[in-house]
Amino acid sequence: MAAFAATAALSTLFLISVTFQHSAAAGQGGGVSDSARDFARAYPDAGIAVDSDDAGVYISIGKSRMIFSPAPYDVTPDPNSQVDQPICASLFWEYPVGAGGRNPAPGFDPGRVRHEGLMKLLYGADAESVRKNCVTVKFMGENVLFNARHGAADALARVAGRLEKLASAASPLRGYLLPTSGTFNWRTVKGSKRLSSHSFAIAIDLNVEKAPYWQWSSRNSAEVKRARENYPQAIVDAFEAEGFIWGGKWHSFDYMHFEYRPELLNGN
Repeated sequence: MAAFAATAALSTLFLISVTFQHSAAAGQGGGVSDSARDFARAYPDAGIAVDSDDAGVYISIGKSRMIFSPAPYDVTPDPNSQVDQPICASLFWEYPVGAGGRNPAPGFDPGRVRHEGLMKLLYGADAESVRKNCVTVKFMGENVLFNARHGAADALARVAGRLEKLASAASPLRGYLLPTSGTFNWRTVKGSKRLSSHSFAIAIDLNVEKAPYWQWSSRNSAEVKRARENYPQAIVDAFEAEGFIWGGKWHSFDYMHFEYRPELLNGN
């Protein structure tokens, strides 16, 4: 995935939708099967299998088989849905890696759609099982809990190593990083019945004082404008290099939020 300007976001949505529909018209859904296999490659130790029939493309983990994309492959995601959507909905928007993506178009939220059933299979079905899968990661002098499954905790440790090299004791970067505002917390998203990615211990929130959030800050406020223009790209780059997405690239912005989603950065 290449970084792209936010002005191209709507065109990207159209192109992806056309690609899905074209696959269906060909009677094969081959492009969607390729996307499913790319998804599986992002979690190499999960044993994900891909298959298809006339009803769509599926992925399986153990005995659990889930719809990746139903025919005719024209799924439109809804980040506010209260039920699981087909897994392909989580990949609908191309995540803009790098310096782009700070002015996302309305409705552009790459990574905010999550398949809760899939997350439970990957990281733990309930709070107790997730906690058992967690290890302590040293992050800029703090000890934080993170899920050890599928490389998440190791990836956060590598992020910390990158940031330690960048952020000396006197560096202004430290003010954006510390104190952290949370990792593992089995809870729902504010205003929703859906579980947060923090429930699965695959997300970290950095210093809330430097990071506005769409549910309590106006998109046009001076605070949000400062964050959009000044949030350090070096921090974003360090996380993205290890498979994390940044909530600052969502129209429903969450500037403190970094989430382990390697399937959205596969190939970068």
